[in-house]
Amino acid sequence: MLACPSFFAVMTRYLIGMGNYARQDDGIGLRIVEHIIDNHLDASFTAFEAHNDGLSILAHFVDDTEMILIVDCALIDKEPGDYLFFDVDDVDSKKLAGGISTHEGDILKIVGMAQKLGYPIPRVRVLAIQPASLEMEMKLSPTLESRLEEYVTVAISEVEKL
Repeated sequence: MLACPSFFAVMTRYLIGMGNYARQDDGIGLRIVEHIIDNHLDASFTAFEAHNDGLSILAHFVDDTEMILIVDCALIDKEPGDYLFFDVDDVDSKKLAGGISTHEGDILKIVGMAQKLGYPIPRVRVLAIQPASLEMEMKLSPTLESRLEEYVTVAISEVEKL
């Protein structure tokens, strides 16, 4: 079998949902990815759930990865349900990494570790959504549930643009 020269490589984009279904809005990243996959909205990128396993993104730090969008709930000093996008590099350079999210703090460390180990680092962006509740419950709060379609739309738009 002949190897495909790298100039024929197809660049890949990933949309990764982080979170915990059992902690209400902490599951928003997982719910977004679930909705995308169930409705076959991932034709131009690969969507998957990483739950609380930030190390799993390292498998996608390869030359053919163009970008990764991580979707997670985060304490971002916004109104419940509001969201923002940021590049992992921007947050690291401003030293705002401490305690923002239960997952993305680990993501920032993982990206830093990957850089030190010589991994090819793709563009890594985060869609951070302010939770309304992190109670032990298996469903989203009404605030985030009512905006699920909006989050899906903005996440897809972000991962498809460039």
